[in-house]
Amino acid sequence: MESLFNQMAEFIKMEEELPFAEFQSYYTSVMAFLQKEYQDLTVDDLLKAKGILSIMGANAKTRALVKNENRKKFQKMAEKSAFWDDAITRRLVKIEGLSNDEVQEKVESLWE
Repeated sequence: MESLFNQMAEFIKMEEELPFAEFQSYYTSVMAFLQKEYQDLTVDDLLKAKGILSIMGANAKTRALVKNENRKKFQKMAEKSAFWDDAITRRLVKIEGLSNDEVQEKVESLWE
């Protein structure tokens, strides 16, 4: 998780748009990590994953608005990111006992 989180921290600092191939590679890494490790993630890791997914999903959603050959791919990435974001939020609230406000505050503080 740390590696993915640190990569996102670097992406946030970038001024130019991440090329499609690099975006897709990072997205694939995040999805593979979640598929494999989701059940064993700690609360801190879940919060980091939620932070990554919210940024990645919003970026993919914005890129899906551009009519080009990658539009549908970005749309799928946005949808899967939203799915995982929702699943993590539900787990943090229902199983881990955090409130929605606590989750939001903790995710927002990740990038400070």
